[in-house]
This record gives sequence, C-alpha cells and structure tokens, in this order.
Amino acid sequence: MRGTSSPCSMSEEVLEAELLPEMVPIPSEYKEGLSQSRRRMQLGIGVGAVFALFVFGLLVSTTVQTYNEVRAEDETPWWATPLNERADMDLPMDTLRAQLPVNGSYEVLPYTEHFVEVDLPASEDDLGTPGDDLMHVALWLPDVPEGTKVPVIMTIHPYYDFGGEGIAGDDSAPNTVPDGGVGKWVYDTFVPHGYALAQASTFGTGQSTHCQDVKGLGEQIGIQAVVQWLGEQNWSNGNVGLMGKSYAGTTNWEAAQNPSEHLKTIVPISGSIGVQEMFYRNGSSESRAMLYDALYEGATADATTDDMRMCQDDAIGPLNPFTTWAGADFGGASWNDYWDERRHLPDVLENYNGSVYLVWGLQDWNVDPYHAFPTYQLLKDAGIHTRAIAGQWAHNYPDQL
Repeated sequence: MRGTSSPCSMSEEVLEAELLPEMVPIPSEYKEGLSQSRRRMQLGIGVGAVFALFVFGLLVSTTVQTYNEVRAEDETPWWATPLNERADMDLPMDTLRAQLPVNGSYEVLPYTEHFVEVDLPASEDDLGTPGDDLMHVALWLPDVPEGTKVPVIMTIHPYYDFGGEGIAGDDSAPNTVPDGGVGKWVYDTFVPHGYALAQASTFGTGQSTHCQDVKGLGEQIGIQAVVQWLGEQNWSNGNVGLMGKSYAGTTNWEAAQNPSEHLKTIVPISGSIGVQEMFYRNGSSESRAMLYDALYEGATADATTDDMRMCQDDAIGPLNPFTTWAGADFGGASWNDYWDERRHLPDVLENYNGSVYLVWGLQDWNVDPYHAFPTYQLLKDAGIHTRAIAGQWAHNYPDQL
C-alpha cells in the first residue's frame, strides 16, 4: 500500500541565526539536540542490523557458503551469536540499510525473465481474459560453482511497471530492476552470500496476465505457483522464503495459505492478515474501504490496449464495501464469501509448516499492529516456529526509522 504525505505548515515566526566563529564551543542545548538525532539514527541502523541478522539466521540453514563466514574452527560462527549478545557485535552502523557483518564473495549473474503458467480453477478463469494465465518472474542468481544448488528469497506485489502509460504519473520500475523496498537490499546483502533473488508481479500487474484479484483466491494461487516453480528448478535447493512490506507482506500470508512444500519461511513486514481486518475492527470502520479495490485496480493497470480485460473481480471487489455499508440493515454487514476468501490467517494456522518472522511498527496506522498481535501468539499456539521484532516506528522498515 502506498503511504500518503501531507504538506508541512510554515511558521510565520521569523528566526534569526548567528554564525559562530571557528572553534567556538557549541552551546549545550544544541549539543543535546545533535546528540539525540545521532542516537535516533544509530538506533534505527542498530535495530535494522539485528533485523538483518535474524533474517539471515532464519535462512542460513539453506545457504551454500559457510567457509568465509566462520571465524575459527573452534569458535561460534557470527550468525549463531545469541540474540542478547548481538548488541556487542562490531556491526556496520554507517550505511543506508542494515548490513551483515561479513560481505559475501559471490558475483551476481545478469537477471533472467520467466513466465510461470498457472492452473486456475473454473471459478477464477474469467472469460474476459482468454489467454494463458501467466505469472512474470525476474530472477538473479549468484555465480556459484557448477552444480551448486541455492535457496531463494522472493518478493512479490502489484507495484511493478505501472503508471506513465495513458495515466498521470511516472512509470514505476519493472520487476527486472531490484526494487527499493526488499529487492535491492536482498540483491546487495544476500545474493553475494549464495541466495537467489526473485521478484514477481501479482496477476493483472506488470507483465503478469489474468485479472488483478486483489488478495483473492486467484492471486493466492498465482503466488503459490511461483513458489512451487522456484523450488523445482535445477539450480534451486528447494528452499524458498518470502519477504516484503505492506502489500508485499500480505503476499507472504497468501503464499502460506495453501503452501508449497518448498515454502520454508516468511517475513511479513506490516502485511495484513485479511482485507476485512484492514477496515473493520474493535467496532469501528474506515472509509478507505470504499475505494480500496477500485484504487488498486485503477492505479496498477495502464490505460493501454495491452491491459484491456473484463474480469468479475473488477466489479465485485469495488462494489462489496459499498454494499456492506449501504445494505448493512439488509444483511450487507454480515460476513460473506468476499471477506472470507481474503482472510488469510486461518488457512495459515491450519496448513503452514514453515517459520514466520513478524516485523511491525507499533505506530503503524496503515496496517495496524492489530494484525500482528495476537497473531504472534496464535501462530505459536498452532506450533508454527515464530519470532517477532516490534518497536516505535510507523509503516516502515526497522532500519529506516
């Protein structure tokens, strides 16, 4: 989901600044402000570094490279440092994003593009899209010795390659460019350690075909098909992890609803556990429900002939919140199939056998922490290996405070 920004108000007060001559001591009140800013920046990078370490530790059992990352034979490897001791590690604190203590040694091969054919049930196979149902995937592999099999980290969402073609705004980058959310970070940090990076577009977005079934069954099956495909490739060791924020975090839950045996871990960062839970909770509702599907379908499709389609979800999705509101007294407020199809957590609790690393800002007013807690406890009660990092940040990454 896209965040919104509001213009800053300008104070009418005229401020005067005094230039201090060189070597004059900075007043203590200014020092305190500078010190607080530095501490805040270091806290963000520090929290993010722990985040990076945990993600790496979660996935390290699938990696292909260890010999460069072990200090000495009789010492504990850095990635196995207990959580309560990681604050004492010599971590890089001067980078834009959190980094691992040791750089990987593998070069990254040029990306390749792939189309994964998806077998959809009749209920999702719209007559308005008569072509093949294809998911588009961009892939980066490490340059490992021949025959070496590698694990995969994937991020998937509807935000690739839209805008600028028949509608206002610049065109967003395609999925063949590592994105600024998770993709570039994985490309820089994990691929050199022997992981593959996959970036995929959900149905009806980017170069993926079919309809944009916002968080519905068709979208879920498409995501699960890509995970299965990644785990079956001859260069893959069969272990796939998903990671992403907001909508790209929700796709993690979708992958885990009816998961491929290759899905080993998910890292949903502020990813909703269900569409209904986004807008209706604690006896209140949000007005953004009215335009949620319509805005996604309109914003992520270009007004060009290659995106022409007629899908049932293009009508059902935008209309359902209106009928829920306008027809509340006539049964509209009752739970229905539309909401049930887009409620991800119950299926995850019943079907998923991998691990989960929840990442959440407790000041997130976009995807409320309600989606993380009590989800954390529900996952643990279901026997799912679960960890979480939460703190005083908003709808963001923990190393971007």
